[in-house]
Amino acid sequence: MSTPFFTVKDVPAQDFIRAYAEYLKKNNKIKIPEWGSIVKTGLGKEISPIDQDWMYVRAAALARKIYVRGHWGVRNLTHMFGSMNDNGKHESGSGKVIRYLLQQLEAIKVLKKDNKSNLKKGSRIVTKEGQQDLNRIATQVALAARK
Repeated sequence: MSTPFFTVKDVPAQDFIRAYAEYLKKNNKIKIPEWGSIVKTGLGKEISPIDQDWMYVRAAALARKIYVRGHWGVRNLTHMFGSMNDNGKHESGSGKVIRYLLQQLEAIKVLKKDNKSNLKKGSRIVTKEGQQDLNRIATQVALAARK
């Protein structure tokens, strides 16, 4: 009997992001910069996040977002990770943080820039190695949820 196989789309987003963030932290896949503890996550925020592991969580969320629907650029991701202001105006997320984390995910070969697409040249897509890695984590999450 073969072992079951699950993809990122088969598991709840929150569970997958938490598990992948733990994987990134435990294996030191992403280097957290010095400015990581003082930077805000967007224009609409007043202080930096209280959670020390927020960059791992944001990197995991970025990887999942690009896996589920590829061809995302920094501009679209800053909009997706932005927030609403008190008066109903949308504030963008931090482009520097998103750009830095995308570069880190490219360095560990989870993502790559897509230069073949005519419409979205330079957007990010998941690599084959990254897809295998993310699906392996998703399978672990799904099997843990079954028990």
